[in-house]
Amino acid sequence: MLSSLRCWAGLPVLAVVWVALSADPVVAQEANGAMFVTVQNPITSDVAERIKNQISFRTNDQNRAERVRAVVFDFSPDGKPASTANFGSCYDLAKFISSLKGKVNTIAYVHSSATGHTVLPVLACNEMVMGKAGVLGPIMVEGVLPITGAVTGAYKEIFTREDRWPIVQKMFDPNVSLVKGKDRADANKSRYADANNAASAALVAGAAPVNGVQDNQLASYTVDRAKAVELANGTAENRREVAELFGLPPLRDDPLSGRTPDVYQWTLKGDIDGAMKESVNRIVRDVRKKKGNVLILVLNCGGTDLDAARELAEDLVKAQIGDDAMMIIGFVPEGAPDAAAVVALGCSDIVMTRPKEADAKEVEFGNFERYLKYEKKAATIDAQRKSIRDLAEQRGYPGVLIDGMLDPKLEIIRARGTGDNRNKRKLMTRAEFETERKANAGTWELDKVVKAPNTKPGWLNATLAAELGLARLTVPTTDVKDVVSVYGLGEAKSPDPGWLDKFAEFLRIPAVTIILVMIGFIGLILELKVPGLTVPGIVAALCFILVFWSQSRFSGEMFVLALLLFVMGLVLVGLEIFVLPGFGVCGISGVLFMLAGLGLVTLERVPQNTSEWVGFGVRMSTYLFAMMGAMVIAFLIAKFLPQVPYANRMMLNPPSDQPNVAESQLPGANAAAELLGAIGTSTTPLRPAGVVRFGEQFVDVVSDGGFVPAGTRVQVIVVEGTRIVVKEV
Repeated sequence: MLSSLRCWAGLPVLAVVWVALSADPVVAQEANGAMFVTVQNPITSDVAERIKNQISFRTNDQNRAERVRAVVFDFSPDGKPASTANFGSCYDLAKFISSLKGKVNTIAYVHSSATGHTVLPVLACNEMVMGKAGVLGPIMVEGVLPITGAVTGAYKEIFTREDRWPIVQKMFDPNVSLVKGKDRADANKSRYADANNAASAALVAGAAPVNGVQDNQLASYTVDRAKAVELANGTAENRREVAELFGLPPLRDDPLSGRTPDVYQWTLKGDIDGAMKESVNRIVRDVRKKKGNVLILVLNCGGTDLDAARELAEDLVKAQIGDDAMMIIGFVPEGAPDAAAVVALGCSDIVMTRPKEADAKEVEFGNFERYLKYEKKAATIDAQRKSIRDLAEQRGYPGVLIDGMLDPKLEIIRARGTGDNRNKRKLMTRAEFETERKANAGTWELDKVVKAPNTKPGWLNATLAAELGLARLTVPTTDVKDVVSVYGLGEAKSPDPGWLDKFAEFLRIPAVTIILVMIGFIGLILELKVPGLTVPGIVAALCFILVFWSQSRFSGEMFVLALLLFVMGLVLVGLEIFVLPGFGVCGISGVLFMLAGLGLVTLERVPQNTSEWVGFGVRMSTYLFAMMGAMVIAFLIAKFLPQVPYANRMMLNPPSDQPNVAESQLPGANAAAELLGAIGTSTTPLRPAGVVRFGEQFVDVVSDGGFVPAGTRVQVIVVEGTRIVVKEV
């Protein structure tokens, strides 16, 4: 039947490429379209109807740009045996598959046993491919009613090869004695007959028994027997091998399964990280909640966190299965570098922009230059390559493409089968091609050099991606409306990620983060400088909590390290103030730890090269300047707050019967030095800062330790400039 495949390749396709958009037509360039349809077991009327709708939507809608030229039916879902006793539902499905002849090529994929009337729609397909564990027949199994003349007629209606009819008859009639010989009407053709039927046997010359098919037993055809009797065209163990055998693009399930599409769109911006992963998952949940089943992800993103990208891709794959499965289209309008390429691999389809202008630079896919500059460890790169390759092969893409993206030295070629296998295509490395050609001389020939050795990153452009089947479609502009139009999906709506996502996104704006840090430091300084205030401390805590919360949504394990550094910094500053008076190692170290924590919480991982360390230094410098500005503002507030109406009520002032504190406070360092050893009475609580009365003077002091209540006798033990430290006596 491989000869028939060559005929099918020349058949006209159904979908129309031109789609009207505004005043100008939009042209979508497509890879050779193919569908992969899972036939659920057993085949019921609902299953048959779903498959009809699913295929009709992809082949009959003239507004669709993808040209479907082949449909592969998986009759062994999950690699498990399939058997149906209900003849009616199988006949309905078989009739529909037969109606596709002349429109698309239909291929049955049997990689486990298919028995009962499940055999009927298998026979309705133009081609059949079997796995090593595949078995076709028998038809008469437990639960199947005896075959009547009407049922026999239905099988003959579906299986129109009269010269091979005894092959099928043997699966439900053990009395058939299957033989093979030359057709008496055409000596160049082989013919099968029933030796026990005189009319049938008379049509064959030189009849001989068929090996492996026993008389007085129902026939079941393993892959070798099926190939011997010309039922099966080849062997394939997975979807990728089926695609290679027939020269098809990657085969994936259609998540819509015939449902009317309800489309939403969402744009991914910036670097892919944990926060984006969580955000996309919320988007998916929101779309499902609104009964949507198509999501167009516009990939204006990148980044070097391939682990986060791999996890996001897996989440997208999971969203495409189940009762509420979604079709997820990854649209690459301007390029998919590094992590963006990994996420695209998890989508149902990949669509790329290919400008009409001949001299325009094409969109690139899988440019890992930034990642390769960042990651210098060969073992890590190799581990990521294997992980992404596994994802690609799971999605039906050739894994060697991933090898070529991460290894500039690798040469990739496309090989073409010879003889009856000329439709077979396979991507392989040059070394694999030479080895295969030596081991199986005459099996493969060079078709095209896909990637030359030592090619710069970004070699996989939109044209080549579409040719290799990586991109399902290409559109001429970066407008997502083109994607909606060529798929015939109608107007795309926008999901609502929720106020929490929007708020976190706002807080992650660099300017907003810096303002929060500055306000946090102002509040912290005021809480220590001005006795009796509590609002600044609350505001400071809130600001730092918001900074760490918003940034921790994507920094993962870095959040723990950053938080510990920040808390340690606070502890060291506290020790400097409460336990070790003076501004020394503890104070300086505490400030540096706090800045380091604020800097690290915005990073994906610990800096590992010069450029990363420079970026980290810039962030720390930014927060250092923010802290210095906060100190100036805090001291100005502390100075003028007592003079602000209403605001001064937040401060604890000395008792009203005392002289004016502001006028009685010490003027400078010389006067402060004279108080060393002096004993006074605290007029406000010291926590640790407060006011102490020495004679007729009221002086700002700090305690050497914990809280000191108002009215307590204290003694000056340290004087450093205008900073006076007291202890309870």
